[in-house]
This record gives sequence, C-alpha cells and structure tokens, in this order.
Amino acid sequence: MRTIYSITQKDIDPTYNEHDLEFIDRHAVRVVLLDKSNRVALLYSSKRNYYKLPGGGVEGAESPTEAIARELLEEVGASAEVIGEIGRVDLWLAKSPKGTHQIDDAYLAKVVNNDSSPAYTVEEERDDAFSVVWIDGIKEAIGLTNKGHDSSDDVVKFMTRRDSKVLTAAGEMLA
Repeated sequence: MRTIYSITQKDIDPTYNEHDLEFIDRHAVRVVLLDKSNRVALLYSSKRNYYKLPGGGVEGAESPTEAIARELLEEVGASAEVIGEIGRVDLWLAKSPKGTHQIDDAYLAKVVNNDSSPAYTVEEERDDAFSVVWIDGIKEAIGLTNKGHDSSDDVVKFMTRRDSKVLTAAGEMLA
C-alpha cells in the first residue's frame, strides 16, 4: 500500500526535543465508509469535541479485511464491502515512555447493511462519548476533521490530521 502521509511528534509540537526512543509498531485500519447516498460516516466525541474516521487496531492474526468488518460493526453498527485501498499513514507518537509507530492502512468501503447499533468495546471510546454521524460528502467531512487540528490534545491532533489526509485521498479517488 502506498504511503500518503507521515507525521511525527515534531510536526505536532515544534518545541518537542526529539531524542532516541524505542518505537513499538501498531497496525490499524481506517475506513472512509459511504452509504447509498454517498454520505460519509464519522465518529464524533462529544466529550473532547472532535470527529474521526471509524477504524482501529488489527488484532492478532486478523487480516485488514477482518479488522475492518469488526471495527465497522463495533463503531458504526454496519457491515460493508471494501471497494478500494486509499493508502497508508505513518504516525510516530513519541510522547510516552516508549514511542508508538502507528501504521494506519486506509480503505474506501460502501455500506451493505446498517441495521445494528454501535457497541463500543474500547473503554476510551465509551469515555469519549462517541456517536456516529453521517456527513453529506467528503469536503464537509474534511472540514469537520480539520477542526481538531487546533486541539490542545496531541492525540486528537494526530488523529484529525491523519483523517483529513485520508479523506482528501479518498476524494481524489472518487473524483
């Protein structure tokens, strides 16, 4: 999968003093999910006031397709058909005892069934009070994720920059 974006701690915080850290790889998937009207699914955190794409970590021996199916069911309550690869985003989060190199592979998908309710399994998702919102088009979704760039929370800054780049690349694929 081609890399569409790479972001480091220094990109988020120019005053960050880079030093040698051991980085642990974490593989994840992100999904630009479209419904039959081409609306885009985003998750909204009412607690921290930001929008992000559905997706999450690839667990154990899961394939990316299996991770997508599980994450969409948990976070959106939907099943979907993957219709294309968008690209990869590398995030180098360095503000921890050990750094995390998160490798997010992004996919474009269409809803097949949306009859379930989300069932957030990660405590952080429940604590952040996530809900699914359907946005009229990629440009509006980009605008909403861009609002998180000014957050005081570095993790939100990483996520929203990643998702803006993924949405932009998805928009180019659909043009």
